[in-house]
Amino acid sequence: MRITVLGKHAPFPPAGGACSGYLLEHEGTRVLIECGSGVLSRLQVVMSLCDLTDVVLSHLHGDHTSDLMVLRYAADADLRHERRPGGIRVHAPPDPPEEFERLAYKEVMIPHAVHDGDELTIGDMRFRFTAVDHPFPCLAMTVSAGGETFAYSGDTAACARLVEAARGADLFLCEASLMEDENLSGYRGHLSAAQAGRVAAEAGVGALMLTHLWPFHDPRRLAAEAAREFRGRVCIPVEGATYPVRGPGT
Repeated sequence: MRITVLGKHAPFPPAGGACSGYLLEHEGTRVLIECGSGVLSRLQVVMSLCDLTDVVLSHLHGDHTSDLMVLRYAADADLRHERRPGGIRVHAPPDPPEEFERLAYKEVMIPHAVHDGDELTIGDMRFRFTAVDHPFPCLAMTVSAGGETFAYSGDTAACARLVEAARGADLFLCEASLMEDENLSGYRGHLSAAQAGRVAAEAGVGALMLTHLWPFHDPRRLAAEAAREFRGRVCIPVEGATYPVRGPGT
């Protein structure tokens, strides 16, 4: 498997950046995970929108979903021009229901509810979902294909269920919204970089990639904070770059 990091910031993008969005690929299967602000433009650099069939969302906060509201227009245009045989399936937690219902658009955007413990097969990728600790219902993801395992935290505070979702993953993509010296009590449902490192160490992952970064944090400080807790490879991704699930550089 390989992952292209289309956006890594939250809760808003910096100038020239994007919020959460990741294209996960294995052989002929491509799945977009999250679709935050700025992701749709970046996605078109690496693939045609008419080839997109599935989007998987960890939860329904706007910094993970906002570009879906414009993706629907692209999908509708493709359908009018007979370039798409069917609609885009959007797999997401069904709560809050009013946000889930907004995902549907004509016949081109088709929401599918996923829940804690569900498994989902898309092409040759097998997803497993685990509920984690966030104000909106949120699902961590564990994805297996080709003998490799990729894990993604979604948005969450530190919890035992996150450790289990990441257990033994070749690559753990984990949110690091905070620095350890900040007042963590004011940010319910998020991790510091140090906490991300501790989860990675406890889960025994191969490599840790930090995401969901506050635009004004210094990425070098975040990486150093995580590395004090996790002895494996720590990666701050470059937006637009592609990384192997097994073996991203430090």
